[in-house]
Amino acid sequence: MKRGWIALAMLALAMLLGGIEYIYVTSNADAYIKMLDSGAEKMMHNEVLDAETEAAKLDNRFRKQSGMFNIFMFHSEIGHISSDLAMLREFARTADTEDFLATSACARRKILDIKNAKLLKWENIL
Repeated sequence: MKRGWIALAMLALAMLLGGIEYIYVTSNADAYIKMLDSGAEKMMHNEVLDAETEAAKLDNRFRKQSGMFNIFMFHSEIGHISSDLAMLREFARTADTEDFLATSACARRKILDIKNAKLLKWENIL
């Protein structure tokens, strides 16, 4: 009977940690996407300084939280997103609207892919 309780406790712990991971990744991904959309909207309206500030905030936030993301997923994905956000910051600094919007869309897609990889779907389980 003792083994059964231990197994049940381990199963509950695994489910709890999985739930925490899911909430952490999806909530941060939603926040990043919101910040990317805000920066792109500002850049499209020629509010370059505001877009640069938004890109800097996003890049700083992502860098601070990238250590935790590295625990939950592949390091290369995090590295690619980090590179995109650094380029985004530079494109905002130089007021390069086309490259800013293209890089923003690319980073947005990668973040959405990470979020979708954490959803409870058959494709992700199998």
